[in-house]
Amino acid sequence: MKYLKPVISLILTIAAVAVAASAQSEDYLKRYFEGRRVEIRLDMPATKDGVNVYPERDRGVDYNRYGDLLKEYGVSLREGDSVTITKIKVKDKHIEFQLNGGGYGTFGDESVPSSYVSSTPKSRRERWLEESLERETDQRRRREIREELGYLRRERERNDDYRRAEAAQTAEIAKIRIAEKRLQGGSRFNIKFDRKLTEQDLTPQAVMDALADYIYFDNLP
Repeated sequence: MKYLKPVISLILTIAAVAVAASAQSEDYLKRYFEGRRVEIRLDMPATKDGVNVYPERDRGVDYNRYGDLLKEYGVSLREGDSVTITKIKVKDKHIEFQLNGGGYGTFGDESVPSSYVSSTPKSRRERWLEESLERETDQRRRREIREELGYLRRERERNDDYRRAEAAQTAEIAKIRIAEKRLQGGSRFNIKFDRKLTEQDLTPQAVMDALADYIYFDNLP
């Protein structure tokens, strides 16, 4: 047991050093890239999902997924556009390289509201009339109760139809508004590895090498 505390202390120290080194590397990448302009070499999907790049795989981009994202969300940045690098974020196994805002769909961005509207429950009057109908034996009175029940039911259904139409219209308007915002929200590259990042992965040159097929870095030293 007497050796356990020094071992734990060593492990914690190594972990702290690794976290500090990662933070320093992220900070350096931010200072080097953020705010600078580059030219992109392919159309970028209008979503925060962006384009995943795998530098250590034979095929750097999954073009099937890339095509699906373009089809679903449209294009926010076009090949040849000059764009601003707005954020660099280092995660455990990947680096986010955000352009012109990083893509629509991040925290705080509007989402399409649900158009579902539940049916209005029966009113107190409607339930009372149904109970009365079961007890009533006079035919004239039963006919009056059924007529009032029919009227209340139709009013309730009309109100539900109106609310559903209003909710569907609101959702459609929001969908159009969000589609327009998506086109202005930028996009991002996600440089992904099948392992934890190392110091060598977190240099400006390593990042530029990983994205060389997709971004022109000609104006960066």
